[in-house]
Amino acid sequence: MNAYDSKFHDGFVDGLLIREPQVIIFIRTASNESFALVANDVTRMRVDSLLQGNVIFDIVMRQGEDLTRSDVDVYGFAASPDGEKLAVDKLERLRTENRVALEINPSYGCECFLIAQAVTLIPRSELKNLNLW
Repeated sequence: MNAYDSKFHDGFVDGLLIREPQVIIFIRTASNESFALVANDVTRMRVDSLLQGNVIFDIVMRQGEDLTRSDVDVYGFAASPDGEKLAVDKLERLRTENRVALEINPSYGCECFLIAQAVTLIPRSELKNLNLW
């Protein structure tokens, strides 16, 4: 499901901050409104092709029962002889824990996927209220 309708289509990924187990992804709309996706209790993450001028195609979130088998591919079970069983077991645990899969799909540049307990979108100006530093 597209988490933010078309608000971030043709927007930008400006960067990210990893503060285990929290990850903050800095994003902007095409009209330069600045936001942060704050992901708490991140258990897995993959970021590829972080480039200058990362253009967002869409941002998708799935949670709980909406998680799919492909959401657990980030755990790398395919390399194991028991890979499929491990993946199915992990998927059931993630669903039971009501975990969130966040996916940022690019038109150009940064592709991001993570599994977290919660993901919140906030205006970037509110980051100072979170006592992150």
